[in-house]
Amino acid sequence: MQSISIQAARLASAALLALATLGPSASAQTPVFVAPIAQQKTQEFERVLGSLHARQTSEMAALEEGALIELNVREADLVKAGTVIARIDARRLQASRAQVEADLAMGAATLAERQANHQNATEDLKALEAAGDSGAVSERDLRNARTMVATSKALMQAATQSITALEAQRDLIDLRIADTAVRAPFDSRVISRHAEIGQWIRPGDPLVTLVSTGGLEAWLDLPERLVGRVDVKAESITIRLEATGVELLGRRARAIPTVDMRARTFSLILDVNPAQVADRVQELHPGMSISADIPVGQVKDHLVVPKNAVIRRGTDALVVTVDAQNMAGFAPVRVLFATADGFAIESLVPGGLNAGDTIIVEGNERIFPGTPVAPTPVSEKNAGQKQAGQ
Repeated sequence: MQSISIQAARLASAALLALATLGPSASAQTPVFVAPIAQQKTQEFERVLGSLHARQTSEMAALEEGALIELNVREADLVKAGTVIARIDARRLQASRAQVEADLAMGAATLAERQANHQNATEDLKALEAAGDSGAVSERDLRNARTMVATSKALMQAATQSITALEAQRDLIDLRIADTAVRAPFDSRVISRHAEIGQWIRPGDPLVTLVSTGGLEAWLDLPERLVGRVDVKAESITIRLEATGVELLGRRARAIPTVDMRARTFSLILDVNPAQVADRVQELHPGMSISADIPVGQVKDHLVVPKNAVIRRGTDALVVTVDAQNMAGFAPVRVLFATADGFAIESLVPGGLNAGDTIIVEGNERIFPGTPVAPTPVSEKNAGQKQAGQ
């Protein structure tokens, strides 16, 4: 509070000094245009910069080792999701698959043989058990017959499991063969190639880099002093392309809760309106520079004056008031932020300004404290200009 009083006293002293050196005639009334101080529910906005980002970026890599036999795209090509971008030589895998198919045929034959042996052993056991009821078969023969049934059954199950393992091996080879064809995971544009036909490729080696064409995000760099103050509940935020001035709508604001230790900024991400992206697909590209006015803090009542009403004196600011006797006076203020209608201000003298007070908006640059003025509402001037224009 003491600093505010000192600042107000400094402005008042400067005004009196100006009056003493240049003081106007007290009898002359200076014509000025005036307007009342408004009180509006407003919110602070902060101008920040950033860039457009593709919603998806992917460095497509090989999953299998082999020679690159196809590379079907070049830089700037558009590709649809599922399009084959590159193909790795799959002949070795196809040979392995043929070997597995041969093993499966052998396994099927082995299983058929063991199923027949098991069936014979089962029939033999039944015959011996029937004869055993009359005492014609020894207990030893019965025991051996039961062992043969159990053994043949185990061999049959082993052959079945062997076939199951070979089928799984074949399915894995089929998957690896499918992986030799590298496909675009989404609608995209090729921005760079990292390999050429004939090159030996290992798993993980990059082939091309893709950026999605279906959507864009706005990444804005905010100073760390705004952490926790950004109004992320705003329905939409206007984004401007710095190069062309085109305005876009950003929605679903969300902040990344990490501050860059070097730049001392954090990122705010907005989804760019998809309809606008579709309409301007040739004008919007990832990496373009953008700016936006980000809502900060809460919406609340502020005193608002036209921009022309504020007089700057170095780092200080003031407005010129008009009292009931049409005498001018200086009121030191702090400019809080810009609004659509002017500046939101705060009086440096507690209670010094109120909504409805009259201030000079045109002609204030030649006014001194105590100057008699002839005020005209600026609304009348604007109405006259409108009629003249018609």
